[in-house]
Amino acid sequence: MNKEQPATPPTVDPEQLRAAVEQLNKALRAWVEAITPAVRAAAQALAQAAEAARAANPDDYALAPPPPHPRDRPAWQSPHGPARPVHRR
Repeated sequence: MNKEQPATPPTVDPEQLRAAVEQLNKALRAWVEAITPAVRAAAQALAQAAEAARAANPDDYALAPPPPHPRDRPAWQSPHGPARPVHRR
């Protein structure tokens, strides 16, 4: 292809196109039929979880209180580093 001559469009056989569309249609229908049970089961599970969350008492899902902070190091020191020795007087 050069600048002076535009590319010629491909020749499409209508019968081949019709057969390809039909094959694609069959494949998509088979895929939908294959995943439908899984999608329904997932939707039912999500609906049950949403209903359980709506019916739950706030005490059922309240977070635990944070653990107390260790007093063996100052607040600016990393909690993951080595602890400073405790000097007792």
